[in-house]
Amino acid sequence: MAAPRSGRRRTSPRAVAAGIAHPARRARALMLGVLIVLSLFAAQLVRLQGLDAASVSAAALGERLQSRAIPAARGSITDVNGEDLAVSVERRRIIADPTLVKDYERREEAADGSSEVVGEGYAAAAEVVAEITGSDEADVLRRLTEPLGEQYAILVPDASPQQWQEIRAAGIRGVSSEEFMRREYPLGESTAPLLGWVGSGDMPAGGLELVNDEALTGEPGEALYEVGRDGEVITTGVYEEDPAEPGQDLRLTLDGDLQWRAYDAVRTRVKEAGAISGYAAVMDVETGELLALTSYPSFDPSDSTQDADEMRNAAVEDVYEPGSTSKLITAAAALEQGIVDVETPIEVPVTMSRAGTRFKDAEPHPVEYLTFGGVLAKSSNMGTILYGEKLSDDQLYDWMRRFGIGDRSGLGLPGESPGLVPEPSTWSATTRYTFMFGQGLSGTMLQQLGVFQTVANGGVMVPPSIVAGTVDEEGRYTEDEQQEGRRVISEETSQTLTDIMQSVPSTEGTAPLAAVPGYHVAGKTSTASRVDPETGRYSGGVTSSFMGFAPADDPKYAVAVVIQGPTRISEFGGVIAGPVFADLMRYTLQRQGIPPATTPPTQIEIEFDPEEKVGDGSGDTLGDIAIKDERTDG
Repeated sequence: MAAPRSGRRRTSPRAVAAGIAHPARRARALMLGVLIVLSLFAAQLVRLQGLDAASVSAAALGERLQSRAIPAARGSITDVNGEDLAVSVERRRIIADPTLVKDYERREEAADGSSEVVGEGYAAAAEVVAEITGSDEADVLRRLTEPLGEQYAILVPDASPQQWQEIRAAGIRGVSSEEFMRREYPLGESTAPLLGWVGSGDMPAGGLELVNDEALTGEPGEALYEVGRDGEVITTGVYEEDPAEPGQDLRLTLDGDLQWRAYDAVRTRVKEAGAISGYAAVMDVETGELLALTSYPSFDPSDSTQDADEMRNAAVEDVYEPGSTSKLITAAAALEQGIVDVETPIEVPVTMSRAGTRFKDAEPHPVEYLTFGGVLAKSSNMGTILYGEKLSDDQLYDWMRRFGIGDRSGLGLPGESPGLVPEPSTWSATTRYTFMFGQGLSGTMLQQLGVFQTVANGGVMVPPSIVAGTVDEEGRYTEDEQQEGRRVISEETSQTLTDIMQSVPSTEGTAPLAAVPGYHVAGKTSTASRVDPETGRYSGGVTSSFMGFAPADDPKYAVAVVIQGPTRISEFGGVIAGPVFADLMRYTLQRQGIPPATTPPTQIEIEFDPEEKVGDGSGDTLGDIAIKDERTDG
């Protein structure tokens, strides 16, 4: 008989398994999971492409965007005719990311059109860059292997835009360029002290570059562009540019051709004479505008390795005792004070004693019977003392200051010296006498040239100027404000001095070599003792100079030439500086279209006859004063 069944129902193992992982149920579960994930993706996609599309896109673009500064061209400096004296040119700095360059392969095409690898890595890249730029291949390779940073190396500091395009065409991955502006000076050393230079970091140093930096400096721009993963520019990507604004151009009163001629003439004479240095200037008499201002030795404005102490403008920085060119001031003062006239007789002894010191002229001579005009024409120190001592100390000092000695010229160049004119209270017993012929005080060439400009301009002094105006980006020219002149001496005194100085560049005067054939020239020589800066004594040789103006009957231009410390040929200003003056004056007059003279030059009486008596029979020589101080028979 069968055993009775229990009340509990048994479940088949197979049925249990089917309930837990039934294929249909599992499929439905998986499907549900996939749908949930897809829903999440869809929701995220809707958010990204719909709600947050702009921000996400901007974030992605921001990671690809880079910017670079666009350098602004510095304004050009031109001469009065628009010829470039200083100009900024576009250059390229070839740079590289060495981590990308290392994978470079240089390929060459074979005759069958296929290509083969002929070089790899740094060596191949250095070879290409060197071939295109002319750089030293070993130096380029060293810059790649010893970079400034892990991803930054300067392969070629200065290359042309054309060279960069050729390098770019070579397709060296990781090589790019940085744009910059380089300052160039077409006339080189002849204008360097005047213009100054632009040093590292585009910082101006010295000269007009420094003085006019604000006007010359432009506003840099900025470029925004898109790059790929390896740093290459995406040519079809975003590119936005805020262009740079160039600086204003500076137009000078300078004549570039005349500037070069003046520099070359001074350089040649300094070498011929075995001198220390020299400077020259050409000025428009009526306006004070400088057509040339140069000095030698000079420097290369593009060479930043030079000693900064040698990169100076000696023409405005050097001070020296002017010597006989300063006699023009004493003569003007005596005329203005009514002490002399052009024919006043002055008996000049062999030597003379004043304040315990014996004075003499540059060359020994017997007693000379000279007129006032003759004393100036022959540059007699003793003759100058004989009429100059009729002026008080205060009058001498005051007239020196009226003519601008002791004050900066107003040109505004860096380093310009005011010179030194001691006040009468500091004078020694002999100072008043040496003052009369330009010793015991100091000044610059421009200050002395200003004296001649004043006389040539009918007695009106006009401050020198070198900047004519500025030109903006649109080509609009703005003329620089011209300074007003001031009267220093009368027209009558000016004409008297002009008449006298026409005798200087003649066979009767001290500088026949300063004559300009076909033109009437008025001028004055100087041969002044130089003070040795180390000892403070007159042991530094001489300063030889000649200054003057032409045409004497209608003055247009004044020229100054100064040679410091000549040791060969001669030491006299008429011999050393006179020929340079004549060359520059002739060139200036002819270049400016000034016609030669058609009438003879003015003649004055240089000497007088000591045997002539005045009407009262007193035995005095003719004139308002008759000076018989220490008469000798020579």
